[in-house]
Amino acid sequence: MKKAKEILDKRLTNRVRLEKEAPELFHGFRELMKAYYKRGAVSVRNKELMAVTAAVATVCAPSLAYHINNAIAHGASRKEIIEAATIGVEFGGGPAFVLVRDHLLEYMDDLE
Repeated sequence: MKKAKEILDKRLTNRVRLEKEAPELFHGFRELMKAYYKRGAVSVRNKELMAVTAAVATVCAPSLAYHINNAIAHGASRKEIIEAATIGVEFGGGPAFVLVRDHLLEYMDDLE
């Protein structure tokens, strides 16, 4: 089981490689993300909490680590992250629960 910091380090390494080898793909998606995660009617903090919910519902451990890190950076509390994950379990069922059981608290411990 990888810790959140290991996942984020690998993400950065792969990001650099992808930007070099497939810049159009990388920059196209990056622009999309920048547009979606900028402050608007919904705060960046709340968008990151929504992303935690989506990461759980889609059972994506790397996304969970990334968005927990971003949620913490934007002031989300542990309790808020847990509640966001709870909604993800509602939509993702048993596999989402397993992701939360096996990773959520460990990732928060690693990133706080």
